[in-house]
Amino acid sequence: QQVTDGVLSGKIVVAAGRKAFIFDTETNKLLHTLEGHTDDINCCKFSKDGRRVVTASSDNTAKIWDTLTGRLLLTLSGHTNWVRAC
Repeated sequence: QQVTDGVLSGKIVVAAGRKAFIFDTETNKLLHTLEGHTDDINCCKFSKDGRRVVTASSDNTAKIWDTLTGRLLLTLSGHTNWVRAC
């Protein structure tokens, strides 16, 4: 998903395996690697204001990340199966 307006315009998040990556689309520079899932990520999406990213995983959790720092803010656990959508 790409942010097209606001403070984080020009950023994109992609997932591959157990990691998600935030890139600057203007410079193609990797800004942050989001690590912490123990199984594949099924979905990743920016919040409406672009300040957070949520990742949903086959490890039965969803995680919320700060897009400016790449820091993990919250792990949503307790799901009884894969989290397939954001």
